[in-house]
Amino acid sequence: MFDSIDRTDLLAFLARVALFEGSDERMLGIVADAVQRRRFAAGDVLFREGDAGEAVYVLYRGTVKLSKVDLGGHEKTLALFRPPEYFGEMAPLTEGTRSATALAVDEVEAFLLFDDDFHRLMRDSHRIGLNVNATLARRLRGMDDEAQILSYQDAQGRVAYVLLQLYRSGVVDLTDEAPLVRLTHQELANMAGTSRETVTRALKALEDEAVITTRPKEILMVDLQGLEEILHGIR
Repeated sequence: MFDSIDRTDLLAFLARVALFEGSDERMLGIVADAVQRRRFAAGDVLFREGDAGEAVYVLYRGTVKLSKVDLGGHEKTLALFRPPEYFGEMAPLTEGTRSATALAVDEVEAFLLFDDDFHRLMRDSHRIGLNVNATLARRLRGMDDEAQILSYQDAQGRVAYVLLQLYRSGVVDLTDEAPLVRLTHQELANMAGTSRETVTRALKALEDEAVITTRPKEILMVDLQGLEEILHGIR
């Protein structure tokens, strides 16, 4: 059973989602009537690479990992999403198949906007269309930045970049000590495009620089400015 969410709370949540940003109450009401709530257990696959793109996912609770497997059989983590992020819009837009796999990292709840309703909203709302374009542009620029950094940076720079991106995208817990990310060394390696052993050495070097503190499956970012300096070769 779902915890109840009344319509006022649902409308307030949808207003925070980048896809519906700037929409008036009437349009948010249309969206609220269209979305369908779904729950996924930790480890569930929301969709797989190559699946038909049937819906856009608006994340309400939990964390979702987006990943691809390269020709060598290695997994590359493309993104981690937390509320109120949305994802999965590319396949419905192009009427194509999924370009990546989405996995529930923990228990997830999401509102699904199926493609017919998504296309109708795109036709009827100039604002939603602009929001989709802004999201695509932001993600494309992020991919370009990542490609440059992961191509030219050493292991410490790569790991610093990934940690900072997780912080900027909100995929951290803001504890009293410092921003905290819960990732294994292998999961971090999948994001940095390198090996687990290389990430372990890079984390040790960053810890020696006093910019992070590591614990089992946890990394505390104790000096964000220091991470920025390492990324940009200042230290």
